[in-house]
Amino acid sequence: MGILTRSHDGGLTRRHIKPLKDSTETLNGSANSSRRSSDEQVSPGRGPELGRKNSFSHTYVIHTAIRASPLSKESPEQNYRGFYNLSLLLLAVSNIRLIVENYLKYGVKVSLPFSSLQWEEFQWAALAYGSLAVNVLAAFAVEKYASQDWLIRDRTPLRIKLLNVINIAISICVPIWISWYHIKAPVLSAVPLFAGTILMLKLVSYALVCADLRRELALHRQPRRNEEPTSHDAMLQEDSAFNVLGAGYPECITFANLSYFTVAPTLCYQPSFPRTPTIRPIFLFKRLSEFVVSMAAMYMLAAQYAAPTLDNSLEAVEQLDMVRLVERVLKLSIVSVVIWLLMFYAFFHAWLNFLGELLRFGDRRFYLQWWNARDISEYWRLWNTPVYYWGKRHVYMPLIINYKVPPAVASTVVFIISAVLHEVLVGVPVGWIGGWAFAGMMAQLPLIIQTKALEGLRRKNEQLFDTIGNYMFWISFTIVGQPTCILVYYTRWYKV
Repeated sequence: MGILTRSHDGGLTRRHIKPLKDSTETLNGSANSSRRSSDEQVSPGRGPELGRKNSFSHTYVIHTAIRASPLSKESPEQNYRGFYNLSLLLLAVSNIRLIVENYLKYGVKVSLPFSSLQWEEFQWAALAYGSLAVNVLAAFAVEKYASQDWLIRDRTPLRIKLLNVINIAISICVPIWISWYHIKAPVLSAVPLFAGTILMLKLVSYALVCADLRRELALHRQPRRNEEPTSHDAMLQEDSAFNVLGAGYPECITFANLSYFTVAPTLCYQPSFPRTPTIRPIFLFKRLSEFVVSMAAMYMLAAQYAAPTLDNSLEAVEQLDMVRLVERVLKLSIVSVVIWLLMFYAFFHAWLNFLGELLRFGDRRFYLQWWNARDISEYWRLWNTPVYYWGKRHVYMPLIINYKVPPAVASTVVFIISAVLHEVLVGVPVGWIGGWAFAGMMAQLPLIIQTKALEGLRRKNEQLFDTIGNYMFWISFTIVGQPTCILVYYTRWYKV
């Protein structure tokens, strides 16, 4: 880069200028050059810029290229770290203000967990867990009986199917009965109910996989396994001892094998699983500490913030005051989304990783990046991968491949099963099956269908559609859907 100057003989010459590194260097260099040239004399017939060789010239060039403002999308400087820090600061200040306001209005409402419960309710919860242990023993006995040589056929005998169906039905019906009739506290009631639901799904997988293993053995087929396409995503290392064919049938029908699967953080049975080489004590301690802290924070937020908001909403529900109901739902949405995020972190990350580390269970993909979901259907695929893989493996793919059901119908069947389970898990602990959780799940189907219909437009501007889809997911699921369902079920539980 240079500028044109006139030489002493009247001709034009180009002087090259060097950009200064920064303002400090400019100022220091100008000051030093001024001091050095203070005693110099200007030569006759020469311009002052040539006489004082190191002095600063106001011809210093500023604008040399076409550039955009930093906030323009054309600018390569897309760094908003300061705004991000400010948003976190404002969020912290807003929550501190709410904490102070809540304390001034209600005082301290947090008490010892389960201090108001009766000892009889804990006994019923323990009985529910005892019944689940019996279901595990029964499942093992049925499969051990079915693995006898004279029962290994290409089709599972009807009596084996009936025994499995009865045992699986008991595994969910007993916790429902105990939770509905004998445990009034919703939180304590939900614990054995969730355990029963998880065991039911595990026993379904165990029975179906064992039936297919028997069929392979009866038909003398060479075992062949189709792997989940995403099973190698983000792989850290391979377990050299892992055999995708498993231990073989009927060698895998052992109580130790079933017991491991019963407590493993997965819903899909395999004769063997990839295992980590060692147990890391520090990792265990961190995950357990995170679980305890997250659960304590959930309890504090529920007792100190959610409960007063719900109590103050009862009058608006009774009077159907829509303006106040909207205000209550929006206020409840703040604390409910925080509790929900804590629940996700406590269970899906801290607890399942703790359990996986303790059992050396290798595949820790318990969730994917659901927070970046572009629509509702993608959220359900990413949010809870154990349930997603169970539905895909044991419902969706068999319907499509074995029964030639259209994919849309198969997806609807999976969604209906999920909606029923949500209604049971939400309605039974509060003692009211109102269908709101079921309806809330099914109401998402038209939205999913509409999103797929717009797939062609989405390809034209993916970034815009993905951003709008993510906003719609957060608004419909956490700002409106969750707090509305919580308010409805809390009102019914309060009346009971």
